[in-house]
Amino acid sequence: MFGPKTPTVDEQRQAAAEAGMTALTLLTPLFDTADGMRTDLLRRGWSEPIVEHIAGAWLASVLVQGVTG
Repeated sequence: MFGPKTPTVDEQRQAAAEAGMTALTLLTPLFDTADGMRTDLLRRGWSEPIVEHIAGAWLASVLVQGVTG
């Protein structure tokens, strides 16, 4: 009666799906870049464990920067 209308379960599901698609759209270029970095380092002869660490650390730092601004 007073205040904003509480969204229905279907509206909440729709909003969650839209948020997920938005997140995927924003994160895909970052994952692609990390994959490219990994591929390039492997091609240059770096060892698999080091490459995984470097690409993972880079991706984690970029994600943290995006969250903290």
